[in-house]
Amino acid sequence: MTPPGSLRLLVLLSTSIAAACTGHAAEPSASDALARMYGALRQLDYQGSFVYARGAQFDALRIFHSGGALERERLVGLNGSPTEVVRDGASVTCLQGTAPTMLFRGAGGHLLPLLPDSRGVASTRFYAVTAAGTDRVAGYRARRIDVVPRDGYRYGYRLWLEDDSGLPLRAAVVDANHRALEEYMFVTLDIGAKPRESDLAGAAGATIAAPAGEPATGVAHWRVADAPPGFALARTHAADGVEHQLYSDGVASVSIYVEPTAGATRVADQRLSRGMLGIYSHALGNVRVTAIGDVPRITLERMARSLQPIAPAG
Repeated sequence: MTPPGSLRLLVLLSTSIAAACTGHAAEPSASDALARMYGALRQLDYQGSFVYARGAQFDALRIFHSGGALERERLVGLNGSPTEVVRDGASVTCLQGTAPTMLFRGAGGHLLPLLPDSRGVASTRFYAVTAAGTDRVAGYRARRIDVVPRDGYRYGYRLWLEDDSGLPLRAAVVDANHRALEEYMFVTLDIGAKPRESDLAGAAGATIAAPAGEPATGVAHWRVADAPPGFALARTHAADGVEHQLYSDGVASVSIYVEPTAGATRVADQRLSRGMLGIYSHALGNVRVTAIGDVPRITLERMARSLQPIAPAG
């Protein structure tokens, strides 16, 4: 006969094991949670207000999102100059007064900021995805997922994903010292609330510009000879004598601009950073190279300084 004390211990152990097994089976991996986040961004209806921080600057914004086959969303600034961004399918337009500016056109152009491309993270070996505990954001229970770079050439991400839906409630881009460079956090959020038509339309009197097409890929006359591992040339475009090259590792991106400076006074290298955005400008012979990207300074300098002309074919 099992002693009462031993029976009680067995019951407690079996209950704990069953709970642990159930929790393990129900909880998706960190990578699966990241992929689920993008499904939530596309499919869910939601509206809420969040705070965006970049250094000492803080902005309050409100977002309305209608999910489904044809996504629509609108982002409205609540402080400073009246500004809003409207997305209708793949067309994204910035409205400031009555002078709209097309920001970009393409799939996956969600308006919530600071979210890494889950496909890019999954397809590269330069990031690790890890679970980092639970928290509470805007009244919702959230699971924190960290996207950690494996070297010093890119930034990391912290994401707080709502438990039931996977919607990102908070996100931050962090440097090698785990310091948040830019961050947003919802303070009020209603998941499942479908916005009204008036919530999704642009400001009265403003005309939304027609979407501009992507610039055609051209022939490169320059190349980055020593790009950090993982960064590859995605697109080249030239206009008015200036060549623009876009490099990406699937998550982070760097734009390289090459501009002739024949006869101009040589200017010293220039460095500028604001939050996660960095700019580095370097004189190279009779051209000036400017690197701009959401990467650390070491990445920009390495790419700009290793630029080389491509010898004509034949």
